[in-house]
Amino acid sequence: MNDFDFSAIVQNAKDVVIVTEASPIDAPGPKIIYVNDAFTETTGYSAAEVIGETPRIFQKEGTDKEELSKIREALEKKEPVRVTLRNFSKTGKEYWVDISILPLRDSEGEVTHFASIQRDITEYKKLEQDLQILCRTDPLTTAANRRAFNEILSQEFSRFKRSQKEYALIMIDLDHFKSINDQHGHSVGDQVLIEVTERCKDNIRVHDILARLGGEEFCILLPYTESKQAKKVAERLREKIEIKPIIVDGLRVKVTISVGISLVSTSDEDGHQAMERADQKLFQAKESGRNQICA
Repeated sequence: MNDFDFSAIVQNAKDVVIVTEASPIDAPGPKIIYVNDAFTETTGYSAAEVIGETPRIFQKEGTDKEELSKIREALEKKEPVRVTLRNFSKTGKEYWVDISILPLRDSEGEVTHFASIQRDITEYKKLEQDLQILCRTDPLTTAANRRAFNEILSQEFSRFKRSQKEYALIMIDLDHFKSINDQHGHSVGDQVLIEVTERCKDNIRVHDILARLGGEEFCILLPYTESKQAKKVAERLREKIEIKPIIVDGLRVKVTISVGISLVSTSDEDGHQAMERADQKLFQAKESGRNQICA
């Protein structure tokens, strides 16, 4: 076994292997002295292009600074470390790696180099991100779900407490939606919900948040919005939904909405109090004959 050449195993390993000098830790950083074949497959760089360079060429603005701090601390202490990093290939494409960095010692026990073993976990990260989106999105309409909306509302309320710049909430309920389901079936009802969502998205700003709270009830958060502006938005939404029937499988479905509006108040203790007021106004709109706005 003493005569066995292990270099071929490292060169052909599926995981990326990078060996660098142990110093300097400060810019420009330790130089790369070795990379294996998997490195080129993952990053797009040839060995000739990176030998003498620093691993920092794979990092950009999107690389996690906290994880980089962990690496620096380990290098300073000459200790092993394991981190997850978002890096960037030669073409600028992002990729995620699970990195284990190990100190390499010479015959006298001094750390002279570090070996970085990197496993590409890009597909895993994409799946993780997709699952996070699914957890925060209504699967039918792709609007935010109640859970996500509650988190956003809490953040917006905290911002309001700091800045005193108010926001508005628009609560929406589809009028007689049960009749649509009963008369045409739930598949038609689903398409109506999807189309209403799209019309709402088309008539609010990019930074406004639309959520489906459940059933046929929606809520829109309008940051930096006063009462007059909120009423204009609500009336525009009401008109856009009423004026044009929704076509589903040749059926022309007439849809109207009832709307309640509320503004956050300095006396509110949390973000949900304004939401409760908007819900009360929505109830008033429905009690007053539907297809109208109460603020």
